[in-house]
Amino acid sequence: MPSIYADLDLVALTSLNEGTPVTLIEAMACEKPVVATAVGGVPDIVLDGRTGILVPSENEAELASAIVSLLKDADKRRMFGKQGRESVRDKYSKERLFTDITRLYEDILSNSRIRRITE
Repeated sequence: MPSIYADLDLVALTSLNEGTPVTLIEAMACEKPVVATAVGGVPDIVLDGRTGILVPSENEAELASAIVSLLKDADKRRMFGKQGRESVRDKYSKERLFTDITRLYEDILSNSRIRRITE
């Protein structure tokens, strides 16, 4: 995916409904600024005015304006890209995922042992 994102100036997501969009996490990890509709889990990933631009759903004029303004401002694209990478680096890293899953299994095993001992 990094080779695909390398050719992009920005990533636009125009969903009407969205969970946690992996596409935006990948784009931001590749230092790409984003323009996205503020639906579902998107605002949890995109920090409006810091890592990208959020627009209301079904507002084509505002979406187009945000895309054009970002395409005209290379400095802002670079800034959003760098801040986006920083924003997702720790939160969505494989190391963080591994740690969270390990803790989950340890908690489950610990609680399972406690229940068996007390039963």
